[in-house]
Amino acid sequence: MHYLTTVLANQDPGGRRGLIKINKRPMIEYVLDAVPEDTDEIVIMAQQASLNEYRDIAENYGAQLLDAGPKELDIRFHLEQLFREKSCDAVVALSCDTPLINREVVMFLRDVVTRFSAGIPRPVFDKPEFTPASYRVKPFLQAMDQNPELKMGDLVKHVGNVLYISLQSFKVFDDKLRFLVKVQTQSDVRKAAQILQSVTGE
Repeated sequence: MHYLTTVLANQDPGGRRGLIKINKRPMIEYVLDAVPEDTDEIVIMAQQASLNEYRDIAENYGAQLLDAGPKELDIRFHLEQLFREKSCDAVVALSCDTPLINREVVMFLRDVVTRFSAGIPRPVFDKPEFTPASYRVKPFLQAMDQNPELKMGDLVKHVGNVLYISLQSFKVFDDKLRFLVKVQTQSDVRKAAQILQSVTGE
């Protein structure tokens, strides 16, 4: 199975959140560090306005850059673009603002799609998290072709064999469930910096 890992870096105006420095490193680098070394491709999806600012980072990690279009689009449409432009069997989708994610979580999500159409964390019963998550491309493209306007929350209802993963299942790989923590404010940056310093010594 050909795996691709994408890091979405287009969720904020200008698409520069992934460039916020945590302990002197762009936040997105911590996410890229969690990508397994044997992944077949890495794609950073960013807005056109900020693509060049991610270029050096992409080169350092052997990643490709892809214009993800306006952030206002639902994640379904960003992933659909990726599914159609790249030849791959499965995609692990990560967010640039989750610097506390670890490689074990990413590998677990990747392994899920060897048996399921998707592996989607569900912290709350009716609120799945579509990043970080994993997707098998073929069944999602079929659903997308049949439902061209649906956002991801409704689209997944038209895909069979989706595994919604409870938080308890992730505690084996991340006992504090930090992989879901999104860094969006300066207070978040300070907290993430302290945690990373304690874990990595950086």
